[in-house]
Amino acid sequence: MKGIRSILRRGDEAPRSEPEPQPERCLSCGANLEGSRLYERFRVCHACGFHFHLTAQERLATLLDLGTFHEDDRAVSAIDPLSFPGSKRYSYRTRVIQEQRRTRLTEAAVTGRGAIGGHDVVIGVVDFAFLGGSIGVAAGERLARAFERAASRRLPVVLVCSTSGTRMQEGLLALMQGPRIAVAIERHRKQGLPYLCVLTDPTTGSAYSGFINLADVLIAEPNALVGYAALRALEETAKNGLPEGAHTSEAHLRHGLIDAVVARPQLRDTLAGLLDLLDRQNGANAAAGARPGHVHHTPRPAWQQVQLSRHENRPTAREFIARMTTAFFELHGDRSGADDPAIVAGIGALDGEAAVFVGQVRPHAGQQSGLIGPAGFRKAERAVRLGGRLGLPIVTLVDTAGADPSLAAEEAGQGAAIAGCMAAMLTAPSPTIAVITGEGNSEAAMAMAAADRVLMLDNAVYEVIRPEDAAAVLEGGPAEVAERLRLTSHDCLRLGIVDHTVPEPGEGAHTDHAEAAALLRRAVVRELARLRRMRPKRRLEARYARYRETGSTRGWLRGRIERRWAHLQDRLGGMFDRARGRAFGRRGEYADEGGIPV
Repeated sequence: MKGIRSILRRGDEAPRSEPEPQPERCLSCGANLEGSRLYERFRVCHACGFHFHLTAQERLATLLDLGTFHEDDRAVSAIDPLSFPGSKRYSYRTRVIQEQRRTRLTEAAVTGRGAIGGHDVVIGVVDFAFLGGSIGVAAGERLARAFERAASRRLPVVLVCSTSGTRMQEGLLALMQGPRIAVAIERHRKQGLPYLCVLTDPTTGSAYSGFINLADVLIAEPNALVGYAALRALEETAKNGLPEGAHTSEAHLRHGLIDAVVARPQLRDTLAGLLDLLDRQNGANAAAGARPGHVHHTPRPAWQQVQLSRHENRPTAREFIARMTTAFFELHGDRSGADDPAIVAGIGALDGEAAVFVGQVRPHAGQQSGLIGPAGFRKAERAVRLGGRLGLPIVTLVDTAGADPSLAAEEAGQGAAIAGCMAAMLTAPSPTIAVITGEGNSEAAMAMAAADRVLMLDNAVYEVIRPEDAAAVLEGGPAEVAERLRLTSHDCLRLGIVDHTVPEPGEGAHTDHAEAAALLRRAVVRELARLRRMRPKRRLEARYARYRETGSTRGWLRGRIERRWAHLQDRLGGMFDRARGRAFGRRGEYADEGGIPV
């Protein structure tokens, strides 16, 4: 990377390392790298995409705007805090000194300030070239100071890691750098500031299980070795060998442990775009809150509305989000080993401001069941809590046949996951809006629809149980039961379950996806503007009152009178039925089909 270090501005006059000799061929595919512009600029093979190691200085140069880096805390050091014993010729102290001379770094962690795409950030790089990127006392102190500095200046943190974990020669002092960095991260989090972490090859050990997984967003380079355990340890415990691609960034993405895999040439733009999203401050303008004209629809029979809510061409949550936002960064997984495709979550730009979107994705073509598992509810909870911490409004789109009732889901904590998601919605400090876009069934819908404002598309339904399932227990067919369940948008509006209905184009949202999304977007922006005008404390009290008072009840006196009157009516009705039955028994030949004497 010729001349790459010359674009960095250091905080002192420390000597710079000489360029290391570069291979003539790719270490992975053997391609000739001479003259490759991709390799010269990013150290990426043009043939197979293999990512070579970057030094801390090279990493900063590829990510930061030209000339913006200023290094902090270079003087912070702790060469041998335990006076770790070793041979006179090759003690730990000697090894650290040799590494400092070889890499021209004073520690594995380099921290400072810079800008990415015009956004000021506090940045840190953990360089594997310095003792395997292991975290010791000095590196821990530098990283902790970086988060504290970011909190005091109200700046986001971007951390790039390539580490093998804890530095064993510094013993328990090194192990305790985990909580040392974590408390600084928590102080930064309380300021409502984002922390983005980039994982490069390799990233393992206690750093992965500590400060790395406290990040709001985790991005990894392709084919990076990522995880808690070292590859050697995994191979020793695997009886039949590791599967192809195990313990890589791609495997972690499949299991919902990281949010994205981004190739190095696109990494700077991805971080800049994400910072741009998170930096949007209440950009919704008053004009956007203009009230759209409501197209009046004559209420349809409930069963017909159920069928429309399940229409195979009805827009999914993914499509609504794509059409409503100008930019969207998707979050993957619950950080617990799974990424449920029935839930889409991420940060999007809605009318000039950032918002967290959580959507229930029910495929209408039958490829998947669309039932939501524990991982889906935990992913939703993670996104809701992130939005609350960063002060971003939260918009949920509800369209599901329900929660997965399987034994596997039960044993994976389905109940706790649903409850946790609902609690996150009820306690989120940010404004929350839920929209029933299709069929909102039972607890799965309720968990993500407990919001400040609940909207409902005209042809959507909100059910305690699916009508066909209820018909198997109650008298009547699905169509009759659907009417009795009061599940249509107009029923929900009359019951006070939802605040407004949102019109649909033509015969329904399935006839014009673009127009349906535009109508929904305007309704959401209008409600967000109203919620923004409320004081946070008043808004939270109103949310409490809304759900505390759902459904009318009677006080002691009125309740007692109501119960006695109901019992009396029941007895009188029973007496009338018995009398009518006796009359029908005596004069059945003169009675019609309903048992009434003619």
